[in-house]
Amino acid sequence: MSEDKKQLLKVYFEKRRETGESGFFYNRRKNLEGQKNMKKSDTVTAALEKLEKEVLSCKRCPLGSSRLNPCFGEGSPSAEIMFVGEGPGYTEDHMGRVFVGRAGKLLDKIISGALKTERSRVYIANIVKCHPMKDPSDPEKRGNDRPPSEDEVKSCIPYLKQQAELIKPKVIVPLGSPSAKTILQTDERITKLRGKAYDREFGSIKVKVVPTYHPAYLLRNSSKKAEVYEDTKLILSLL
Repeated sequence: MSEDKKQLLKVYFEKRRETGESGFFYNRRKNLEGQKNMKKSDTVTAALEKLEKEVLSCKRCPLGSSRLNPCFGEGSPSAEIMFVGEGPGYTEDHMGRVFVGRAGKLLDKIISGALKTERSRVYIANIVKCHPMKDPSDPEKRGNDRPPSEDEVKSCIPYLKQQAELIKPKVIVPLGSPSAKTILQTDERITKLRGKAYDREFGSIKVKVVPTYHPAYLLRNSSKKAEVYEDTKLILSLL
């Protein structure tokens, strides 16, 4: 094979790698769709980064003054599944990331085991971005967590809605009663809400909502893991 042909093949395969295609044959339509999706993803990523900068300096409620690090959220800007917890805990507050403690590790196992995907391919966030503490003067104290107040939720929920509007997930999965009650606007407990899919408007998007137990609850009640597995099958059926 001539050097010119080798060079052409090299350029050809480099272009295919850039557009996420595999195999030998070139699919122009798929290539254009891939480029369009990449541009859309880049736009969403930029918008999320801009929103995150706003959260970094947010003082809409007292949590912004007591937390160590806000936990904006993380994952794919084109995620089909969006998990939503209640709020950051001690470990998350210290690391500035969502679901990185024991409950986060269990959530990772649910994502990889039951949903057959990776953490990086879903999106994970919380109702509030900062750690709600019983004693905000001592963020180094363990066991200092508390549920966010109604005013704190009202102050922070617009950020979550903006994230959902940008990402446009097919399914939002509230983890635990507080998150489910906030997103579904109900007083029902998670035991009554789980196992079903709800059609809801969240922000400006229409989305399926499938509540399930919080991983922290599963650490204390391992017998409920089977019910979460059933919920994951429902989630998969909606994608």
